[in-house]
Amino acid sequence: MPLEDTDPRSIIPVMKTGDSGVNLFHYRDYRKFLRDWYQAAKQSRASFSFRTFSQRAGFKSTNFFKLVMDGDRNLTEDSLPKFMKGLKFNKQEQEFFRNLVFFNQAKAHDQKNLYYQRLLQSRKFNQLKPIEKNAYEYYSTWYHPVIRELVVSKDFTGDPRWIAERIFPLITVAQAEKSIELLEQLGFIKKAGGNKWGQSSPLLSTGPEVASLVLMNYHHHLLDLSKEILTHVAAERRDVSAMTLGVAKERLGQIKRKVQEFRQEILKLVALDTHPDQVIQLNIQLYPMTREPEEKKK
Repeated sequence: MPLEDTDPRSIIPVMKTGDSGVNLFHYRDYRKFLRDWYQAAKQSRASFSFRTFSQRAGFKSTNFFKLVMDGDRNLTEDSLPKFMKGLKFNKQEQEFFRNLVFFNQAKAHDQKNLYYQRLLQSRKFNQLKPIEKNAYEYYSTWYHPVIRELVVSKDFTGDPRWIAERIFPLITVAQAEKSIELLEQLGFIKKAGGNKWGQSSPLLSTGPEVASLVLMNYHHHLLDLSKEILTHVAAERRDVSAMTLGVAKERLGQIKRKVQEFRQEILKLVALDTHPDQVIQLNIQLYPMTREPEEKKK
């Protein structure tokens, strides 16, 4: 483990990120960070213990660190300052750790989303994880996946204005332009020559905590969008259905498998459309997310 310069009068080496070489800004689970931090601190000084940490941080409980690390206790506004003192965090690390703690401990989606947005504001975070920030933006904005489908349309000329005019509900030309840039940065689309574009499917690894957040954001936005669209789309252009059924508990797994099989069948069907003319959204609520050319002239 790399060490910084050591004071020859000190028994404890001076390391990065508090008392260890573990980089806080790589973590999205603060308890996992604590486990790695403790192991690194123990390796650097064999006599280091939970008691040592408690004394340094000012906790009466000798195993408070372990209780938090194992998930048996949460950190609070009262215990956080002492805890960060024990970790020897600088100001930037304190801010990031505070938001990471409350991001992990939040139960409500809105609270979790709030603290993750604060994590995204960290300069260090953006230096280390630029793709993660872009992935969050992609899944938190409904029209990015729509534009990803539109850019491979045979009619797309490379002009963001064309996309802005085709999407429903309307977006601005600037939004369309920024969306294309984002999709290209993520590797979701790439130029195939001239004004033609192709699609690619890179893997975006964000970890389970963030993945669940961005997917929940995506579904929240789609549900809000569905309410808006359904009042403006003619019945012949949409299909919305709901079923209230009484079923045995063991039947739920079977129904979920049927729904999953149906989705796979739809994916195989549309995979044959290499040059799509429009983009649709299917939640067992089917409606268009692009406008026909004649609609734009009205």
